[in-house]
Amino acid sequence: MVRSPEITWNGYIINTDKSFKYLGIHVDDRLNWLEHINKQGEKAIKMQQNLKIIAGGNWGISQVHRWTLYETVIERMLAHGSSAWCLNPTFKMKRKLSSIQRPFLLHISLAYRTTPKAALQTILGIPPLHMQLQFEARFTSIYRLRIPLPPFITYTQPHDLEMKATGWSTHPSQTEPNLF
Repeated sequence: MVRSPEITWNGYIINTDKSFKYLGIHVDDRLNWLEHINKQGEKAIKMQQNLKIIAGGNWGISQVHRWTLYETVIERMLAHGSSAWCLNPTFKMKRKLSSIQRPFLLHISLAYRTTPKAALQTILGIPPLHMQLQFEARFTSIYRLRIPLPPFITYTQPHDLEMKATGWSTHPSQTEPNLF
């Protein structure tokens, strides 16, 4: 391994870090986004554990509400910035996202710990987390950001899509009155 260069500023040594946080996304020195997934996963699991303390496994919150909390809070938290890091996830990213999703599936379904993850996803109708995030990343890149993606990801390009109509050309009060 090669030692990093030593940087000084007015006689003070500036330490280098392996990662930094910018706009809520953890960027590491290898740009493999595993640091971001790990931090967000820890945060999500901590939220789930706090929720379990407030409402036990079989009392407090119904299955529908647990599912809604997963979709609206946990999935949204993990999807933050996915258009930057989840367009084409690696095997390690898929495996980590899968391990993050499993405790939530168990909590929603109240199934045994030995229940396979694929069975839980099928029963609950929740797609694998990496597929959901990949879909949302591609959707955001193409439809909202209008960024063309490489052909190995998708053949759909922003110029192939219709533009959404935005607003009125004139205010409705400025039109001619009905002449009946």
